[in-house]
Amino acid sequence: MTSWASTYANNPLIAQQKMTPLQVAYDIVSAGDVSAKTAIKCDGTLEVQGRDVLAELDEMRDALMLIKRDVDMEAKYPKLKELKDEYAKQLAKYATFDTLKNSK
Repeated sequence: MTSWASTYANNPLIAQQKMTPLQVAYDIVSAGDVSAKTAIKCDGTLEVQGRDVLAELDEMRDALMLIKRDVDMEAKYPKLKELKDEYAKQLAKYATFDTLKNSK
């Protein structure tokens, strides 16, 4: 637990309500009491208004036709990033070509 979360969690009013550190963090963020160094970590599923945040991000990546990256493999094989970047450039060119071709 981060120092700010433990500070708030040790507060008797919060302890009475049995709030989790994530709920405490949400209340702090909502109140605007956040410094630039604040970090919220979530081990598990993060849902906002019943929607899985990571699933939403995956859907956006797929809709934008972004290539899923493997950062560890890119670090091990630098050529992978170059190939991914070149592929993305070529894909953008073909997408533009198709758009222009279909606009006539």
